[in-house]
Amino acid sequence: MDPATGSAAASLGGYLRAIESVTAPCEVEVHQGSHIGRPSLLKVEIPPTGGIVVSGTATKIS
Repeated sequence: MDPATGSAAASLGGYLRAIESVTAPCEVEVHQGSHIGRPSLLKVEIPPTGGIVVSGTATKIS
């Protein structure tokens, strides 16, 4: 199971911008995965127009 979902975070950023819940440009943090013991943190950069940028770290699964 993937604890961090970048596509969901990007969609959230686009949605927040579309409903004017944030003032772009801005950044939001998305915390995911703690419920399965694999917490992750994604940074979502929301520009005034154009694409949403998502960054974060990954943990190697053996």
